[in-house]
Amino acid sequence: KQWYQRRVRGMGDNSLKVPIRHGGLIKRSVAKSMTTIKAKFQHRFFKLFEDELTYWSEDGKRLKGSIKVCQMRACERVDKETFKRPYMFQVVYLSKNDRMRILYIQTSCFSTTKSWVEELNRLIDGTVGPDKYTHYHKGAFLKNLWTCCKNKDKYAAGCTSIPETDEARTVRLSRNISNVSTFSPGTRRRGDGSWDTIGRSSSPANFISDDEYTDDEL
Repeated sequence: KQWYQRRVRGMGDNSLKVPIRHGGLIKRSVAKSMTTIKAKFQHRFFKLFEDELTYWSEDGKRLKGSIKVCQMRACERVDKETFKRPYMFQVVYLSKNDRMRILYIQTSCFSTTKSWVEELNRLIDGTVGPDKYTHYHKGAFLKNLWTCCKNKDKYAAGCTSIPETDEARTVRLSRNISNVSTFSPGTRRRGDGSWDTIGRSSSPANFISDDEYTDDEL
């Protein structure tokens, strides 16, 4: 605890907030030149709050990026064969211009990955609700195809369904009850349990991998 208190000094206004989780993790980013696109894995110090996920330089002194929970649409594990790295998960989110992006993160062990994914999903379920995606890609778009489903369409919707958590089910049921009077006579219930008019959505057509961004944008 004392080590963490010393470390957050100099982190700006964010240091006044108490994180739910924090620790050193590895994130995937992409470095671009005029002729090449090369993926990099960098050590970052992550802090998760009730309203956002932030990551800092490895020494914890420089803020490198942040994602608001209200921007997030899914958080799931990544197939270890995708990057030949174990214990990876992904955060699917909307950028400021409403384009889809994916942040790939690696932890040191299975239990740490599980804890981060569960905590992030709890926040997403409670904040995003019906806007959370029902499908995701457990791989990545590499060498012009998705490694999981071999689809060559970079903008293809997710190929793997996301199980509904207890938190998400509770939120969905409470919202369905509060909005039951707003359903039109022609409203139909989808097979995934959502509604045509206000149900959860799958990944949209403008789905974009982090392959299209530089590290400064991440």
